[in-house]
Amino acid sequence: MDSSHGRQYHSLRPFSYVFKGTSTLELPLLTTLHLEHVILRCDDNSDDKCIDLFSKCTNLKNLTLIGCNLKGCKVLSICLPLLSNIELHQAGCGSLTVINIVAPQLKKLTITDFQYKEYLISAPNLVFLIYKGNHCLQLPANDYHFMEKADICVKYPKCAHQVLSLLQQLANVKFLTLSLEIVELLSSSMELMSNQPSPFANLKSLKIHPERYLSEVREHERVKMSAEVRGYLLDSSPGATFTMVSREEVRAMHDIKSVQTLIKRLRTLLEKEKARTESKMATMHEQGKAPVDVDMSWKDLIVQIEKGEEKASIIISLWKAIKEVLTRLPASNRATIQPLFSTLGAETDIVMKKITDCMKMDCDENQRRLSLCFHELATNLQSSS
Repeated sequence: MDSSHGRQYHSLRPFSYVFKGTSTLELPLLTTLHLEHVILRCDDNSDDKCIDLFSKCTNLKNLTLIGCNLKGCKVLSICLPLLSNIELHQAGCGSLTVINIVAPQLKKLTITDFQYKEYLISAPNLVFLIYKGNHCLQLPANDYHFMEKADICVKYPKCAHQVLSLLQQLANVKFLTLSLEIVELLSSSMELMSNQPSPFANLKSLKIHPERYLSEVREHERVKMSAEVRGYLLDSSPGATFTMVSREEVRAMHDIKSVQTLIKRLRTLLEKEKARTESKMATMHEQGKAPVDVDMSWKDLIVQIEKGEEKASIIISLWKAIKEVLTRLPASNRATIQPLFSTLGAETDIVMKKITDCMKMDCDENQRRLSLCFHELATNLQSSS
């Protein structure tokens, strides 16, 4: 909440807010609102089931809705004259089917929505559009003259007509990112683009990247980018930079990140185990010079042995996981990580030997106490006879 007395941001955590369909939040000084995992339930009996929750927040400029669940209503209306930034992330789950946005000053719109929902958007001054979802976003016919950047990631585009309609609405964009799935769909529907000029006359950068992993896409679904699609996207802006990332490259980047994380975890564990085992071995060496205390718990020794086995098992699992990821990496990427992996292997051997030595010392100590106990028991039996 912004005010002349200072700035405060309120994030409302999960709770249920019950209101009638005609209710609104009366917060005229509010400029920033963040609602996360809030349940909004409409108990109104009206037929339209439309919520106009924010209409009296007349100074609202930034609105974020994350994982909000709307029950008992079909339409969420966001009509605000000063709104400049909206982020909707899985907003409006439940019975909601339509989100109506009327924001003449809106500059940035971010939508992440993997459910089918209709968006009615009136934002003529929109500059940045970021959309990620399963289905294609439909923008109403409008001239988005100020559009500079659009990032459109559709995981399962079905209708090439809808995709082309959306692209035509983004004709003024300068920086465009599209999911590879959109390009594959267009490349399978080239007849729709025949004799159509490229709408992107101001394009400076075009990026194509996959939204679905390689393992998620069947072989017959993988379509190379056709010359017709490339021409439709780039012919009107021949100076634009073009970047296309394949699913193999995405998988390699994901694997590199995974192996780096695993190596970091293993190295941290090895350092801790090296310090622990060295300290323990020094302590046990000193204890070995002292008389054996037969009253000390054998159970404690067994627990120590089990802990050593558990640590060794975790280290081996991490080592195998790193090796498995490395085998999937392209040779060039694997070559940069292999020396680090080899060094880590030597460190692992040293620590595993220390763990094994500690476990052996625990076993020897256990056996020593057991032998001493039997010896004392035999001596006591002879004395009593």
